[in-house]
Amino acid sequence: MPQHPRASPGPNGAASPRPLAGNVNSLAAAGQQAGSQSPSGDGPIIMDNTAIAQLEVDDENEDTVSIYTMDAYPNMTAAYQVERPHHPGSGSAHDDATIDSARTLYAEDVDYTTEHDRTYCGDYFMPVDQTEQTRQYVAHQVYLKLFNLELTTVPLHNPRYILDIGTGIGEWAIGMAEKYPQCEVFGTDIAPIQPTHQVPFNVEFHIENAEDEWIRPADAVDLVHFRNMEGAFSDWRYIYQQAYNCLKPGGWIEVIDYDDHFTSENFLSYFAPESPAHLLAKGVLEAARVAGRPRGIDHLSKELLEELGYVDVKETVYDMGVGSRENSSYGSFYLFTVVTGLEACCLRSLTKFLGWDPKVVRDMCKQTAQETRAIAEDTSRTGKFVVKLRVMVARKPTAQEQWLAKGTAPPESDSGTLRDGDQSTIRSVKTVKTAISDATGQEARPVSQRSKITENNR
Repeated sequence: MPQHPRASPGPNGAASPRPLAGNVNSLAAAGQQAGSQSPSGDGPIIMDNTAIAQLEVDDENEDTVSIYTMDAYPNMTAAYQVERPHHPGSGSAHDDATIDSARTLYAEDVDYTTEHDRTYCGDYFMPVDQTEQTRQYVAHQVYLKLFNLELTTVPLHNPRYILDIGTGIGEWAIGMAEKYPQCEVFGTDIAPIQPTHQVPFNVEFHIENAEDEWIRPADAVDLVHFRNMEGAFSDWRYIYQQAYNCLKPGGWIEVIDYDDHFTSENFLSYFAPESPAHLLAKGVLEAARVAGRPRGIDHLSKELLEELGYVDVKETVYDMGVGSRENSSYGSFYLFTVVTGLEACCLRSLTKFLGWDPKVVRDMCKQTAQETRAIAEDTSRTGKFVVKLRVMVARKPTAQEQWLAKGTAPPESDSGTLRDGDQSTIRSVKTVKTAISDATGQEARPVSQRSKITENNR
């Protein structure tokens, strides 16, 4: 089975990340470490002769490579993958036109920015380049292993419409479309980095900014899904309200995000207080505050969801083992996503909003990566080296529950489910979005399409 069979477009039409290769073994010996100075005032952190972490790749030459190159990714088999043959020009049901019809993105109109050799879309703090896309693919496989190949924790019964906000490389949306072939799955993002070939016919990817008004009909969606979106939005109340509006009565919302990256309870407790890990965490929180998109888990609030009308709000906490000592199934792969995600998470935020030097940030990320690997592989360690993963789910009350909450009896015709006339609602909106053209005969564009995405991303 190919490691990464679906091709996805990158910035400027770049090809998708190449297949995962190599087998992560161990960190190279650390270089001599000098002291560090905490940020004070507006000045950046100054670090001299910072130890550079490297990984050894298991090959006959025993060459060492940067932890941030794709060659260093561990060799892993997809935990969940449904593949369909693709024969260009064959005239079959899987021909080019039919497959591409499941996509309504126009990559040439998206505003990409290159900063410090990383590629970004708009002003979102995470990169969208090939290295990050490959990291997201590995992370998706880790989630599948954690959840025993389940894509969601909510109970779904013959869903018709599913919405994935911040879909990224689109693997989750594609998986849901494969699992529920009679369901229409919509993945939205500010960057068109999703696959263009070998995708199910019932999945569509749209360029949409979730901080704008959602172009979705009311009471129609079975599940609205968010994963790893902390720091993406300035107002989570607005996001949850928009999700509530488009959910059908009885529909679910699922929000998945990490804890502990910015606290000292578990992950950071293994690092010295003045270590680069702590300084990075404090800096990222401050940069997020300056940017107006807070980091952390404050958005995982049961009280906030209940205020907006959600019911059956439930939070489940999982211990994500960092390293193979903690979990033999996914631990080594999760360790690698943590290590390679440090620069992705920190670089733009710290350089753009706090004015830190990019070389300093990279050196701190590399040293933190080295320390993280050493802690994960420390045979003398007695405590657990884990990151807390929080999964918050909630349900929109059924029509009957809403009437009961008001203290009145529901009309006999109100069953709490979509009526026959509502079945084509989403399809109608989607058709309008993809079919409108101006009087000059210009190519149709989605109505939510903006020629340049420069602010309020995700």
